[in-house]
Amino acid sequence: MSVRVNKSAFNIREKLSELERPIGINGAALMATNTPQEAFSLISARNRNLIINGDMRIAQRAASVTGSNGGGYTVCDRWNLFDNSGSVNIAQSSTVPTTTGFANSLQFTVNSTGTLTSTSVFTPNQQIEGFNSVQLLWGTSNAKPITVSFWCRSSVAGTYGIFVRNGAADRHYTTTFNIASINTWQYVTATIPGDTSGTWIGATNGIGLTVGITLRAGSSRVGTTGVWSSSTTYSSSSQVDWHGVSSATFYFTGFQVEEGKIATPFEYRSYGQELALCQRYCAKFGGGSTNDAFGSGFSSGTNFYVFVPLPVSMRTTPVLTLYGTASDITVTAPAVVAAANGTPTVVGTGINSTVLQISSATSITTGYAVYARATTSSTWFTMTAEI
Repeated sequence: MSVRVNKSAFNIREKLSELERPIGINGAALMATNTPQEAFSLISARNRNLIINGDMRIAQRAASVTGSNGGGYTVCDRWNLFDNSGSVNIAQSSTVPTTTGFANSLQFTVNSTGTLTSTSVFTPNQQIEGFNSVQLLWGTSNAKPITVSFWCRSSVAGTYGIFVRNGAADRHYTTTFNIASINTWQYVTATIPGDTSGTWIGATNGIGLTVGITLRAGSSRVGTTGVWSSSTTYSSSSQVDWHGVSSATFYFTGFQVEEGKIATPFEYRSYGQELALCQRYCAKFGGGSTNDAFGSGFSSGTNFYVFVPLPVSMRTTPVLTLYGTASDITVTAPAVVAAANGTPTVVGTGINSTVLQISSATSITTGYAVYARATTSSTWFTMTAEI
């Protein structure tokens, strides 16, 4: 017995053209994923960017610093600097690549070139906490790759480095990128294989990994690129000496580090989310207006004990740094205002709150309820728990 099946006619040329229908860059990235985890990360089923404040929006300490040398944390939150020669001016800049949606970049300007030695290094970087990087499984046979991406522009053309290292600084990976057109924004991406060797910390509050850009590197700080090694390398031997050019400028923003082999669009978080992430490492008190109260407590003669709740749980027990004049901090009780006559002292602190002792030349009856505030917006303090 024969069976006859009828099917409606169709245009084969039209069907073939549908196979060529564009799927867009995100569709291509999704099709290129190898695991469900990679696909979930790509569609933002969980946070992708391991970097905090990659778009330079948060700058609690200062909007600019002149003549910085020696490195450390200065302007934009979470951005650290390895710098052992010369000095730079650092600023949270409004110069950004157009049509990207960024409002700020981190700007470096050479203030003093210093002397290039074999151990010289200049690298803006971010040290990522172990709690945030443990999922990469580095140091095991299942180590996952990461992709670094960012926008940058420089007044000096040439080869620059991108580096990754572990907390012990005995495992390094370096790759490079080239700036051919000066003072022009360009997008940079680099994929770095996961390290299956070395010691990488797990879910702790220490340094999980450090990622940064190299603008200066002496002869003992350059080496083979594209491999993991125990050598202290930050770039290749072709590294340009940006820091050796008087008044040179370098900007970068949109910095992202994510699991996988594909650079995806920058992950924007709300301002409140980004600020809270930064406050785990640095929290600012006062500095907004003359009425900013930062804590309450009680009096004990010429000493005042003020309880200051921290906005989020900090990485570790924080350290107080005062900006401005101690006498501009006042303690107020009913009908009494007493000015501090010395820098507030931390007498009890943890990761969620701190107690300050503020001394004054004015005595108040023991047991009065008081609150502390700064009388000028230029006097404030930070509690810091940076890595």
